[in-house]
Amino acid sequence: RRDSAADFFSHYEYLCALQNSVPLPAVRACLREGVLDFNADRLRGVDWAPLLSTLKINKDLPLVSIKSFFQPWLGDTGL
Repeated sequence: RRDSAADFFSHYEYLCALQNSVPLPAVRACLREGVLDFNADRLRGVDWAPLLSTLKINKDLPLVSIKSFFQPWLGDTGL
């Protein structure tokens, strides 16, 4: 399982380099036991492209968990 995490991260690093961005330390920190588990609230819009492209290319991870703890304000409908 650790090999799949290392393979995933190497793909992610490569795509970040192609897009002139820096790999997020949070992504590496969340790759434990071959599982990607992170809080989406901490990612900026530009951070998603290499991450989603890597997930599209590399399908070695047995589990991907993306969480959000965002709670809209009272009365905010999101529209």
